[in-house]
Amino acid sequence: MNILIVDDEISTLEEIEFYVKKYKEFDCCVACKNSVEALEQAEKQPFDIVLLDIDMPVINGLELADRLLNIFPGMKVIFITAYNHYATEAFEVNAIDYVLKPIREERLFKALDRLVGKKVDDHKNKKGNYEIYIQTFGRLVVKVGGEVVKWNRQKSSEIFAYLLENRDVPVHKEKLCDLLWPDLEPKKALANLQTTIYSIRKTFLAYNSQKISIEYSGNSYMLIAKNTYIDAFEFEKEVQKAIDLQDATFLECAIGLYKGEYLSEEGWIWAETKKEALRRKYVFAVQRLKKSSHKE
Repeated sequence: MNILIVDDEISTLEEIEFYVKKYKEFDCCVACKNSVEALEQAEKQPFDIVLLDIDMPVINGLELADRLLNIFPGMKVIFITAYNHYATEAFEVNAIDYVLKPIREERLFKALDRLVGKKVDDHKNKKGNYEIYIQTFGRLVVKVGGEVVKWNRQKSSEIFAYLLENRDVPVHKEKLCDLLWPDLEPKKALANLQTTIYSIRKTFLAYNSQKISIEYSGNSYMLIAKNTYIDAFEFEKEVQKAIDLQDATFLECAIGLYKGEYLSEEGWIWAETKKEALRRKYVFAVQRLKKSSHKE
């Protein structure tokens, strides 16, 4: 992986570069003292991660992040700044984390751990207790026994994701038809829906899994998920634990689970409401954790 660092304060830039090289997980580390230089480097080679200051002259960090994401849509952004009032704006450009100056090595390493897939909490170990693992942050990935599920029909993953978001709640067939085939006449849309539901059921049977099922009753479909790990669900549980128990350690667990916005790579319009709700919870978790760290 390649990492780009951008900060107009030379001492801070050198400090971050020192920590990143000490971290020893990147093939290439490029440090730039301004946004123009960073954009020039982006034309020469690809970058997977960028660490950047926000308050910079000519092109600030928020604008630079937006430009870099246009060049590298999959790039992960971590903002490093002395000003915590930028948090909301930062997450509007899909920042993964937000680290305050002065930089603490431990805090920066935790942010990097999340992006390179290292274990930052015990959730990865918990996943081993589940037969099915479902990733919804970033893109939809479903694994059964460690094997990634391959969908047989184009709409299968979208219907599955929608029913998953509304799991244990009946969804009327007409609503599903209107949602996924709004331009088709009702009979054709219904036929497509029934065929796709059958395909989803068949897919999970092919993986010898009875933990995921779709029930039909009262003209409605309902997804039942047993022994299933769902990252967004676990994220919300950790945030709620932090609120209920007033324990900031749960916030770190929650932040570690948020690896991109909810289904952001799928382009499903119906997911926008949930995506925004989860984003707000993430910003809340980051801000609350910062306050807790300052108290310490």
